[in-house]
Amino acid sequence: MARVIEFDPEQALADAMKVFWRCGFNNTSMEDIVTETGVNRHSLYGTFGNKKALLVAALRHYETSMRELMWTDLRKPDAGRAEILDFWQSLREHAEEEGFCDGCLIVNLASEVAPHEPEIATEVQRINNEHAATFAAAIRNGQKNGDISPDVDADGAGRMLVSLSRGLALMLRSGAKAPDLDGAIDAGLSILKTPE
Repeated sequence: MARVIEFDPEQALADAMKVFWRCGFNNTSMEDIVTETGVNRHSLYGTFGNKKALLVAALRHYETSMRELMWTDLRKPDAGRAEILDFWQSLREHAEEEGFCDGCLIVNLASEVAPHEPEIATEVQRINNEHAATFAAAIRNGQKNGDISPDVDADGAGRMLVSLSRGLALMLRSGAKAPDLDGAIDAGLSILKTPE
């Protein structure tokens, strides 16, 4: 007879994600995850596999959560300049909320784990590419609508905006506050010039 799962796997994943986000992969023990989730080690392994598999699942959960929180409007088919600007305003507003001061889990894992774990590197690159493509699509829409100069390289600008968001996440993790981000955001968005 199969064992009945006696915990909410989604909640356990969300709790494990918070530990990885706050402490990193190498500084998180399975005991830390057991403590945070309230789920015993055997049940965690039985549901998610080993610690690395749990990390991959937590990273995907993080990306889905952030997509819902930060990327929903920007991912709409008609998103343009206004949605790009709204994204950055939202990032600034969320910057000092719990969790955000820990930076970005994607960035944290890109520097800590991805160089040694191809599966994590692939997942981080997939997310970065998706985010760059989202920005690029909105830039192209802005160009079609006449809100962004046609001289702007949409793909290059999309990658630059992802790089900016990742850099800001590192600033937050190292103690920067929301007002410290303003100049960098303004400088980054200056590439989205309007047609002359």
